[in-house]
Amino acid sequence: MSWLANYLSNLAMRLLGFTGMIWFILVTVVAGLFGLIGWHRTRIKEGKPGVQNWHLLLTGIGGTWLFLSLAMGAAAWSIYQNQGLAAVTPEVADGAPLRWFSNLEMEGGPPLGRPVFSLTFHGANGSQKEVSLKSASIVSANNGRKIDLEIVAKDNNGKTELLPIDKINLIPPGAPVDLVAKFGDPDPNAPGKILGLDAKTFLETWSKFYFNVEDDSKAYRLPYNEGHLRGFFPGMVGPHVTKR
Repeated sequence: MSWLANYLSNLAMRLLGFTGMIWFILVTVVAGLFGLIGWHRTRIKEGKPGVQNWHLLLTGIGGTWLFLSLAMGAAAWSIYQNQGLAAVTPEVADGAPLRWFSNLEMEGGPPLGRPVFSLTFHGANGSQKEVSLKSASIVSANNGRKIDLEIVAKDNNGKTELLPIDKINLIPPGAPVDLVAKFGDPDPNAPGKILGLDAKTFLETWSKFYFNVEDDSKAYRLPYNEGHLRGFFPGMVGPHVTKR
C-alpha cells in the first residue's frame, strides 16, 4: 500500500500548493504538545495546579480551528488557481503496474462560471519497477472524438509542465501519474493557452467517454459517464425530476 500513501501525500501537496506548509503544521503540533507538557511540569514544580481539562479543551478548539482554516484555504487556493473541484470516487485497481483512480479534476466549468478547459486523471505507479507509457487518450462514446493526453512532469529545474507522453523518462516506482485532457482551440491572444468549451458543447461530446492508456505491459480502458461528471455540472446531467 506504499503507492497509495505516496499518492495521497502528493495529492495533499497539490491542494496545499507547497510542501513546506505540511511540515509547518506538523512542527507546530509537535511543538505545541511539548510546550503543553513543559508548562504542566513547571506549574507542578511551583505548587500550582497543572494542566486542567479546560486547557485541553481550548487547545483542541484552537487546533480544530487551525485545520479547518487550512482546509478552507486549500479549497480556496485550488479554485483561485482554476483547478476546479474534484469529484472523488473509489480507486480502480486491477493488479497492473499502474493504478488509476476514477476521481476527476476539472479546470473551469459551470461552478466557476467558466468554460471547461481540462480534465485531469490521477493515478500512480504501484509496482516496484519502472514503467514506460506507450499511449494515452480519451475517446468519446457519443461521437468517437479522440484527444491525446498529456502528462504532468518536472524539468531539470523542478518546474512542473505538461508534456506529450513520449517526452518523459520511465515512471519510477511509487510516483504519481497525472494525465490531462485539454479542450477547445488554442487561444490566439494567449500562446500556450486554450479557449475551452462551453458546458453544452462539452457535454454533447464528452458526457460519456473511455479513458485509454497503454504501458509496456498492459492496456487500460476505463469508462466514464454522466455520473462521474455530475458534480461539475449541477442540474445539467444525470436523472432529474421533470414537470408532467
